[in-house]
Amino acid sequence: MNRSRLMISLGLCAVLVACSTAKVAQKEAKELIEAGQYEAGLARIEDGLRENPRDTELHLALSHGRARSITALMTEADQDRAKRSFAAARMGYGRVLTIEPNNRRAQDSLRQLDYLRSMDEKLELARGDLRRGDIYGADRQVKQILELDPKNDGALELQGSIRLVQSRNVVQYPQLRTRLDRPVTLEFRDANLKTIFEVLSQVAGLNFIFDKDLRPDMKATIFVRDVRIEDAVALLLQQNQLHQKVVNENTLLIYPDSPQKLKDYQELVMRTFYLTSIDANTALNMIKTMLKTRDVFVDERLNTLTMRDSEDAVRMAEKLLQSQDQSNPEVVLEVEVMEVARQRILDLGLQWPNTFGVLNSAGGDVTVLDQLKGITSSRISISPSPQAKINAQDNDINTLASPVIRVSNREQARIHIGQRVPIISATAVPSTQGPVITESVTYLDVGLKLEVQPTVHLNNEVAIKIALEVSNATPLQPTRQGTIPVQVDTRNAQTTLRLHDGETQILAGLVRNDHGATGNKIPGLGDIPWLGRLFGSNKDTVGQSELVLSITPRIVRNLPYQSPSDMEFPTGTETSMHIQAPDRGMEPATRTEIINTPMAATTQVFVEKP
Repeated sequence: MNRSRLMISLGLCAVLVACSTAKVAQKEAKELIEAGQYEAGLARIEDGLRENPRDTELHLALSHGRARSITALMTEADQDRAKRSFAAARMGYGRVLTIEPNNRRAQDSLRQLDYLRSMDEKLELARGDLRRGDIYGADRQVKQILELDPKNDGALELQGSIRLVQSRNVVQYPQLRTRLDRPVTLEFRDANLKTIFEVLSQVAGLNFIFDKDLRPDMKATIFVRDVRIEDAVALLLQQNQLHQKVVNENTLLIYPDSPQKLKDYQELVMRTFYLTSIDANTALNMIKTMLKTRDVFVDERLNTLTMRDSEDAVRMAEKLLQSQDQSNPEVVLEVEVMEVARQRILDLGLQWPNTFGVLNSAGGDVTVLDQLKGITSSRISISPSPQAKINAQDNDINTLASPVIRVSNREQARIHIGQRVPIISATAVPSTQGPVITESVTYLDVGLKLEVQPTVHLNNEVAIKIALEVSNATPLQPTRQGTIPVQVDTRNAQTTLRLHDGETQILAGLVRNDHGATGNKIPGLGDIPWLGRLFGSNKDTVGQSELVLSITPRIVRNLPYQSPSDMEFPTGTETSMHIQAPDRGMEPATRTEIINTPMAATTQVFVEKP
């Protein structure tokens, strides 16, 4: 009776101690969580649960503590991200994943931070380009940022700075400000050219100045209806092989189309392009080939190109370089190489002695015939000793390599995982004191060798050239000259794949089967079926190995999409290169007719207004 009371008392004491321990753990955990030490507080509750796994209050406290900790950490991390304190936000989301590894919101937030960090890096690159004076490079970076995040404040502010710098650097060339879009109808036959320009001057309000070398007897024939005055002037100049130069907002200078006059009147522009991806010498060849520009200079140290040509040629060069100066695409290749090898050894049978000998009285070998006297059983030796062999072995070997390679477009990457085996070669050189042997050491790469060369296409497909080789080396017996030959066992495969971004391709089937059998048996008796195992031993070795390659491309950067309007633009004719202005359409409000016929004595001008 006393013993039962004692046991009940001890049980009650244990329950009270457990309850007090749980309350202490719960109280300490609450204080730690309120102090912001969420991980320590939750760890304190987990310690209490290990001591009292069935405590319901501790389970509830752990659940509430995790929810409270995750809510507080996510709120702090979101605030840090809003303040653009990305390091603190990343730490907060990481703490959430420490508490709850599968928290989807924290995982998505970390991916968004990586996205924003890459944009911040691009923004810093753009600011650096602007500080160096590379307005073209900075503008390109800002355009890429705004394509991803149109409301990025830093990019919008930097874009305004770029536009301000461009407005300061642009040379203000004179522009015609008259009403050149008015439609006009011209009917002149063999009329004096200056007379036609005089009539156009009265209608359009233009001043025409003629070069002193322009022939005064030049005539022109033109029949056009409802064309713009600007186009009519261009047709007259082209018909008579003339050029124009804008002097001011309402004055044109007309001069003959000759090399000397072009040198005298054509305004030239000098422009420096800061190139980031394309090589300056490659850009030089493109400019000279496409635009026939002669005054071009390349600075290889800064990778810049400076050209001096007409304004139209400079604008064409800018469009060409904008389409060609793109970052080289890059791809990350996730490769897994696995070799699965299986080997089974079966050694079964009786090993009988196959060598008999006679020993002398001292236990050594018999050297003279007199020592054969008095042969007893103790002087007879046998080798090897009889033994029964019952042995079976199964070996499974998995060799795995999982390299991750980042490669630029059309570049080759190599991976070697293995050893460099030294091969010693000996050479004997005769001399008066005997042959002199010299040794040389060369190294042979054995193991796993992988070569990949990707080509990234615009449709997010990757063509990959793969060369895989797995080899091992076994040294053989040295030759008389001292050279150590090496036997190399190799398996290789070469192929070309074309995979989508994120698509996985597995290459398998490189199987090697080895079967070896050795036996030690009594002649004749060991060849009896089934019973031969009693008169000898057989060792069978069966091996099989297979090589498996898995490759997954993930595109890091591809060429940006460029619209056809950016890739195609008019360039004029072979003899007259210029960028044509977009067709703005004619003004339908006013129509002017200028008619000159051979029967008319004077030229009549008709203006119709609605």
